[in-house]
Amino acid sequence: MRCKLTRRLCPAVTVCLGLWLPLLGQDSRIAGRITDSAGAVVAAAVVTATQVESGSARQVLCNAQGYFQVAPLPPGEYRIEAIKPGFKPLLRTGVGLSPGLTATVRLQMAREAGTGSLVTYMCDFALGSGCEMLETGNQSSAPGVTAASGLLF
Repeated sequence: MRCKLTRRLCPAVTVCLGLWLPLLGQDSRIAGRITDSAGAVVAAAVVTATQVESGSARQVLCNAQGYFQVAPLPPGEYRIEAIKPGFKPLLRTGVGLSPGLTATVRLQMAREAGTGSLVTYMCDFALGSGCEMLETGNQSSAPGVTAASGLLF
């Protein structure tokens, strides 16, 4: 009795799994990293993935290391845009996604003219200890800092 039941159920289960398995894992993803032309990380850039056929779009924010991931996405062709103040907008077209796979893209953003680095100093003139550099970072403009003085007021 048990063998007859098993012989009848096995083909039915196999057929059902064969029909449902291709439908699982259809969502794809786009992942990548954004750097500038010098190879420095571009953090907090807004990345938009737009499916060309439908026009539907998803936005994400890069993390502190410049990495991003847009998921889940249906398979198809995508247009990737990245924007961040101080950088020229970036557009990458023709990014194809296959079912259940990840498309990895490396994006390199160019700085806008007139952007540079901001250096932060902590100075204690009252104690006569001079200045100590705290951090450097990329910034498109630094209000109050001039090339002549280098001081914040």
